[in-house]
Amino acid sequence: MPVQVESRQALRIQVAPSAALELMWVLHNANADHVLEGRFASLEPMRVALGPALKSFWSDDFRGFTEMVVLAQRSGTLRELDIDAFFARLERAAASVADTPSLLSESPAERVAIGRRLELLRTDAGLRAGYAALLEKVWNSVKTEWESAGRPAVVSAARDWQRRLEQGVSYMELLQRRRLWPSRPELDELAEADAAEGRLVISPGWFYGDIHVVELDGVMYAGRGIRPKGDEEDCRHTATHVSASLKTFADPTRLAILLWLAHQPASVTEIARHFKLSQPTVSAHVQLLRDAGVLEEKSEGRSAKLSANEESLRRVFSGAQDELLEHFA
Repeated sequence: MPVQVESRQALRIQVAPSAALELMWVLHNANADHVLEGRFASLEPMRVALGPALKSFWSDDFRGFTEMVVLAQRSGTLRELDIDAFFARLERAAASVADTPSLLSESPAERVAIGRRLELLRTDAGLRAGYAALLEKVWNSVKTEWESAGRPAVVSAARDWQRRLEQGVSYMELLQRRRLWPSRPELDELAEADAAEGRLVISPGWFYGDIHVVELDGVMYAGRGIRPKGDEEDCRHTATHVSASLKTFADPTRLAILLWLAHQPASVTEIARHFKLSQPTVSAHVQLLRDAGVLEEKSEGRSAKLSANEESLRRVFSGAQDELLEHFA
């Protein structure tokens, strides 16, 4: 009987608000390349003040702070609402020699980048101290809003989610999704398997976006934002963000350069010669492609060879697709 099966599965799903995941989302918003408007407008002063420090902290092409979620898992604070416990145990978690978790929710390139970050934190005490200080500074900038509005709203929503699960409501209804991630159908399969085994943890979040999915050694964490939003406002925000993401590829010459670099690495001089363009013009195109994160650069003697980064290109377009399809969920 399907209803009974869903009910039994629902009772095995855990509802656990998470201060660490709230911090992950605050870091994500602070790292944005666009003005935070609408439901996240209150975070815009923090993005302006701390965004540059966050962008420059890691000297890699991986955006986001998923390694922070791994550290929360290691410290046993990923399912707690007490952020002070996370910061108290951060040093020990970052210095741990524990293996990087499976992270099946991330791409292979992202898993490599997260592993490198964790290794750097493990081996460099100064980096650990700077990392902890930066994270605390970010959190302190939103602490008042969290304590006055965010935490009470999240606690109330968690109780409601638990009650609705016990009544037989599916976790996908609570997450307001038909698919967790339209371009990643394998995540739905993982979530279903984890839900059946009691290894799915869902959480409402105040600073969350529309959805997040993180897999850690067989446990799936999924959550969605509960902050009130207006439909028209949200549509405008998505349209602005997606337009900005894809604007880099709207110029035919710039796109032709990207496609050419997909077949062979080349220097700015070689690109200029091939396309019969001035070097300043090519440099401007290359800088926009570099800012979008779709180029790789390797030094060869006195020059640098550029090549197209396929994984990053997929991430840009799948991210834009996901944002658009969320409005059809």
